[in-house]
Amino acid sequence: MSKKPNLFNYATSELSQDAFLAWLIQWADKDNKKNDSYLNACAVSFVQELLGKESNLSIETVKAGRQWNNIDVWALINNKYFLVIEDKKSTKEHSNQLIRYADLSKEHYKNTNIEIVLVYFKMQEQSSFKFIENSGFEVYNRNKMLNILDNYYNNTPILNQNNILLDYYENLKELNYQINSYNSLPLNKWDNYSWQGFYSKLQNYINGHWNYVSNKGGGFLGFWWYHKRIKREDLDIEFYLQLEQEKLTFKLISFSEKQRRFSRDYYRNFLFKKANELNIRISRFGRLGKHMGVAKLNYEYRLTDENGLLDLGATVDNLIGLMKLIDETEKEITAHNNV
Repeated sequence: MSKKPNLFNYATSELSQDAFLAWLIQWADKDNKKNDSYLNACAVSFVQELLGKESNLSIETVKAGRQWNNIDVWALINNKYFLVIEDKKSTKEHSNQLIRYADLSKEHYKNTNIEIVLVYFKMQEQSSFKFIENSGFEVYNRNKMLNILDNYYNNTPILNQNNILLDYYENLKELNYQINSYNSLPLNKWDNYSWQGFYSKLQNYINGHWNYVSNKGGGFLGFWWYHKRIKREDLDIEFYLQLEQEKLTFKLISFSEKQRRFSRDYYRNFLFKKANELNIRISRFGRLGKHMGVAKLNYEYRLTDENGLLDLGATVDNLIGLMKLIDETEKEITAHNNV
């Protein structure tokens, strides 16, 4: 039997999600209770959470729309709250747009008692939300949205469930499954979403960052961490670890263009010496440049359980062990400098 067509498998753009958000927010208006009390109740809960207000906040009037001064979604609630939503799917914030939107809204309502509420709506994963939060935006993530929709689905009779909302719910559940699939798929079956989920989970244990890295080979999702810098008159380098999906590499930044070859060979010499002592098998890797690969691990860094699925704890321990190699290399270089 074929799977039921889902609107959001076709309406995949941010603009489509913008339209859905404005539509759902508008349903919170009190007058819409007579049209569909269940959908109205869901929308009210959603708006209350977006505003960061208690569930007893009464929603009376709502005016929602899109693309006011390039703001993705906006809403005026109870003529008291102006809601600004920056909606992102696979992309991230750019060009100080968040600060610009906040300033535009504050300027527009500066002579009123209207409160500006800033929300960053992101259903996929993102490496860091620090800049977003520093810009005054609250992050509204996938788990929060799923909780709202779970409640709607579980408390609404089947015959009263709205098809548009159900399609969005099913689509979001599928996205959630894909992002968490690093737990349930064999390593060779991971896709882009699996890597997003794995890297985001890894950040709970290892202080790193991840993002898409473009290159001539087609690019990859990379995760980098554990930076060490050595700076002296004849040497200025920074070295760190990087995951290039299935591959673990040892990276080097040479801040002096004239010293790139010397810097690479110098660091590589100490790295291979300590790797041999710690019984860590690595081989030469990478091309000469400012940001360059120096070596790669010769075996799979992800460890599996008896079912062939990721053993996250063992994998984290393995990566921490490789961080010891960076520590020992730094000590060796420092000791050599002091001779």
